[in-house]
Amino acid sequence: MSFLPDERHAMGRCFATQAAVLSPEHAIARWAQQYSPDRLSFSDKHSEALALLMPLLLCGEQSAQLVFQQQAKNLEQHSNALSIKALNEVEADEAWHDEALQWVFSQLPELAQQHKVRRSAQRFYSGLGRSLSLQQQFIRIASLDACVTQLMQMIERGTIGKNHPFSQLCGLIKKDEAKHVYVSKHFAQDLGASVQDMAEERLLVLQKLMTLLSSQAQQFEIIGVDLDQLQQRLELKWR
Repeated sequence: MSFLPDERHAMGRCFATQAAVLSPEHAIARWAQQYSPDRLSFSDKHSEALALLMPLLLCGEQSAQLVFQQQAKNLEQHSNALSIKALNEVEADEAWHDEALQWVFSQLPELAQQHKVRRSAQRFYSGLGRSLSLQQQFIRIASLDACVTQLMQMIERGTIGKNHPFSQLCGLIKKDEAKHVYVSKHFAQDLGASVQDMAEERLLVLQKLMTLLSSQAQQFEIIGVDLDQLQQRLELKWR
């Protein structure tokens, strides 16, 4: 199950990725089958808030998809089949996240500020991608995915309503991202990352991510996400 190719927001993509094969067995495929025949309904305030927040979410998914595509290719000659399979499964999850979020985004209003939000997100993810080593790259991915897991949980439980299809989608993404944390952390440790290495990178990633998200604090508040609480949760989790 896939969405129609023309169901895309006019703003376009943050990062170019190779077309992925979308498994019809994925949990989000079942979500898509249930909800894609109809347009989603949002209140005006939620619709406008999500229109500005979606570039942040999509840039993150597309960046992750690109990174896992590249790392799976880079490690083909050096890792066992199970390791490559794990990376490919993460990439497949990210492809479904991107597809579903793109479909939601296509139903939201086009706002002039969206391009500014996207440029900020592109700079953030491109900057994090310029890491010094593969080990550092996986630590940063694990840290980002941990942040996304918490963020998606807060959106799922936010003001849009837990039974809304978008909230259900965020719940499915949350479950996938929690798995991705484990995969990336495992690769980082296999590459020699210490507890101290991971602690330092986590704080760096969290600080930079919160700076990015804070630019849209008002929009997050509208959908029921308290960014201070998000930061506190992550800091407590990582102590």
